[in-house]
Amino acid sequence: MKLIKAFIRTRQVDDVIRALRAARAPGITVSRVHGVGYGYDPMLFTLSPSELNRAPEVAKVEVVCVDGDVTRLIEAITIAAQTGSQGDGIVFVTDVQRAMKIRTGEEDSQALRLMGGSS
Repeated sequence: MKLIKAFIRTRQVDDVIRALRAARAPGITVSRVHGVGYGYDPMLFTLSPSELNRAPEVAKVEVVCVDGDVTRLIEAITIAAQTGSQGDGIVFVTDVQRAMKIRTGEEDSQALRLMGGSS
């Protein structure tokens, strides 16, 4: 299993969610985060709460999926998130060692299969 984590422009979130649903993502998590990005000067920037507003708000979109779905889901994200301008975002893919559905106890791909269903 893989965790796809994409940091994108907040105004692209709706398009990315629609694209992921169309691509049959088993579940989607969206969070608001603040991105510092590459090339920032740590002497001019701190992460103290009073200074956090200096970092632009971006969206973090996360999807856990089986290995065979990664290419399709990344393609859906990148097409929907791309504006052609600097700052469109970045996608990371990492391994997931284990997943367990709390209610049923089902694990790994079985837990993912049921995430989008009514079970």
